[in-house]
Amino acid sequence: MRVRPLPPLRSLRTFRPLLFAFLLVVVGVSAVASTQFWSDGGKEDMASASAAAENGEHTVTLRNETGSRVWVGATVNADGSKPLTGLPVLDPGKSATVTIPENSDPGHWRGKFFARQGCSGEEGTTFYCEVGDCGPYADHCTTGEQPASLAEFNFDKADNLAPWYNVSYVNAVSTSVTITPDGAKPPENGGECASVGCPTNLLSACPPENLTKAKGTGRPLVCVNPNRDAKTPYSEALAKQCPTAYSWSKHDTEPGNQVVRQCKECSGMTVTFHGNGGPADKPGPKPEPTPEPTPGDDQPGNPGDSPSNGRGVAVNPVDGATEALKDSGATWYHNWAASSEGLTPPEGVEFVPTIWGRGSVNDAELNKAKQSGKNLLAFNEPDLPQQANMTPEEALDLWPQLEKTGMRLGAPAVAYDAAKDGSWLDRFMKGAKERNLRVDFIPVHWYGSDFGPGASEQLASYLKGIHERYNKPVWLTEYALIDFPEKKEEQTRYPSEQEQTAFIKASTETLDKLDFLERYAWFALSKQTSPTGLYDGATANPSGNTFRATD
Repeated sequence: MRVRPLPPLRSLRTFRPLLFAFLLVVVGVSAVASTQFWSDGGKEDMASASAAAENGEHTVTLRNETGSRVWVGATVNADGSKPLTGLPVLDPGKSATVTIPENSDPGHWRGKFFARQGCSGEEGTTFYCEVGDCGPYADHCTTGEQPASLAEFNFDKADNLAPWYNVSYVNAVSTSVTITPDGAKPPENGGECASVGCPTNLLSACPPENLTKAKGTGRPLVCVNPNRDAKTPYSEALAKQCPTAYSWSKHDTEPGNQVVRQCKECSGMTVTFHGNGGPADKPGPKPEPTPEPTPGDDQPGNPGDSPSNGRGVAVNPVDGATEALKDSGATWYHNWAASSEGLTPPEGVEFVPTIWGRGSVNDAELNKAKQSGKNLLAFNEPDLPQQANMTPEEALDLWPQLEKTGMRLGAPAVAYDAAKDGSWLDRFMKGAKERNLRVDFIPVHWYGSDFGPGASEQLASYLKGIHERYNKPVWLTEYALIDFPEKKEEQTRYPSEQEQTAFIKASTETLDKLDFLERYAWFALSKQTSPTGLYDGATANPSGNTFRATD
């Protein structure tokens, strides 16, 4: 049985830095730290770093020993730590020193640095990196990073043992990374102020099934951990090669581990990115833009059979789902899969298949989808590591295979920021136009944390912005009221039955008035999938009765 997990917090990522289990998120906030850095400045560089230390702020020196150009990336915790801008681009053998804004509110800086490699494209639009991509800008990140090696830090004025530091290969290994404290005497046998990480070529130890190679050259790019929360051949191989770096999320609980250090005496840290056979820095040729085809009745993917304002549900094949689907009055449904296995479609209710992620782009799944419907959803929340976890460029590379089905194609269904300039979806749509790829409609997800009467209009405003930006029909393929927590210790908040039934009624009336909205689907049909479900088994609850009555 395929059970779709509860959707994660919009833009939420998890990692296990230092001695704590933090929840990470890259947040778009107005307060950012414009990074001060000095590049290969000799005595001037040391003097500047010394001045920073006298002001009570640490520095991080970033060195590129990879043999190819590196675009430094940095992201921060969702705890008020200020995002960094003005990050350096380092040619081989070069370095730059960054001042950490730990004196600014909230009095700490917790985040990570990583090497973006193989970057090309126009700043703010088509710029992307083969490894460590984190948005369309060279000097700062606007999204969470794609899997890469990480140098993680906790600079905290309130902690007299700080800073804490570690190298993490929990998500992936790309470049080998080392961290060495500056201005502190190195210990003889490890411990406080010891260096962490290893300069060895770790990609050579990667299990073949976890290794991603560059197209054309076959050069190793990144080794991705198949399960960050368990021991795997990946974690065993990495731990053997480099015992002073995280290889899985609970590595710091193993007896005798050496993965986390602190150094209260240091003036800063040096992060070195070592050679691993990563991608060359020379950008490839930029594709020549071609005219976008004019839609017409004879175009593939334009069958004209998608009903406007089709009211549907998201379904898992749990007990009673077939009966509940028939009773609900929904005109269509999807189940995050290429076929409706486990569910018998009621007469007159359309199933819409999904190609969930990169692993589903194969002949078997594409044939299932083609046999199951006329419309196709693709790549579920690719902007989230917990879901399809793809770059826009990876999705664009696979898109022609979806086009060959001849089905009406929906863009990848992103989790957040669908109408935002430079967002995952914006980059995908610009790339699709540049490559002359077909996108027939825009599926999106929305979860509201405001359980009051204004929620329906907030939803409508979001959808209008998406339509205005891309000028294409919109599908709302997941929506509900769910307030996801920003901190691990907090609980997910759900609406009361009264709040949910009021929203179902109001939102249905609002959505039915949007002429650009072709379809919408409540998350979810069953309470076995989500507490926001409309049915307990085959029996409608008050929300289900309201949903059914709005037909």
